[in-house]
Amino acid sequence: MKTIVLIRHAKTNVAPRDQDRQLVTVGIQRTQKLGEYLKQMSIKPDIMYSSSALRAVETAGFIASHVGQNPDEIHYTKNLYLTHEEEYFKILTALDNSINTVLFVGHNPEVTDVVRFFIPDYKGYMRTSECYCIDIHSDTWEHMFTAKKEIRFSRLFK
Repeated sequence: MKTIVLIRHAKTNVAPRDQDRQLVTVGIQRTQKLGEYLKQMSIKPDIMYSSSALRAVETAGFIASHVGQNPDEIHYTKNLYLTHEEEYFKILTALDNSINTVLFVGHNPEVTDVVRFFIPDYKGYMRTSECYCIDIHSDTWEHMFTAKKEIRFSRLFK
């Protein structure tokens, strides 16, 4: 089984440059709650990826502390900022099959589009600090597109 955890960054302020938006207090609080929830759900990613935008970096750092990831080992990439869902698929298909759980922190519309791809019945739009955990019934990442998929859980803290 392979597992993908998709998180939209937490609530932010405004900034002159979009990449520089920082989390606001309520965003931090919701992210801490989400981190605790992921810990309770025994989510332990083998690898984490985050957009390089500050709001995603901050969100990923808070989440990492709850799921046993070293923040210095998070893969921060500009390829997950102002992109397309194909960038997520490129990362996933390049993963070694020894990796079973991958966690992403990103932005809309891409994170929503990835959820919609794997779960076609999903009609929502991910809100800040929202999380979807998708299980893929496959032992290899290359078969993720054709394998059975299901939502293990979704969570939104208000």
